[in-house]
Amino acid sequence: MKRLVTLAAFASIIFTGSAIAQSYGGPACAMFEDINFRGRSIEMEPGDSVNFRGGQFWNDRVSSIYVSRGCTLVAYEDSGMQGRSIEVQRRARSLGGWNDRISSAECTCDEY
Repeated sequence: MKRLVTLAAFASIIFTGSAIAQSYGGPACAMFEDINFRGRSIEMEPGDSVNFRGGQFWNDRVSSIYVSRGCTLVAYEDSGMQGRSIEVQRRARSLGGWNDRISSAECTCDEY
């Protein structure tokens, strides 16, 4: 009996993280190469940040952003989370004046 309780406790610890992720059904934040969530994408989980430098594929290539409910993506014009920034808290099919200008970003969530 003690062994069964230990296994149940262990299983609940392992599967808690995946159950939370499944409730959202996808990444917390995603950036896409093309408008309307098309082309190559880079997915981010809560607490993730990316830093693109000149010459790297993603530097100045993001054209649309998907953000899950309860999450925020802050995108920066320069690498190292520097320069002007934009805060996105929902889907952005097109970035307007921010198209192809993002060089770093960070994804945060209230409850994920």
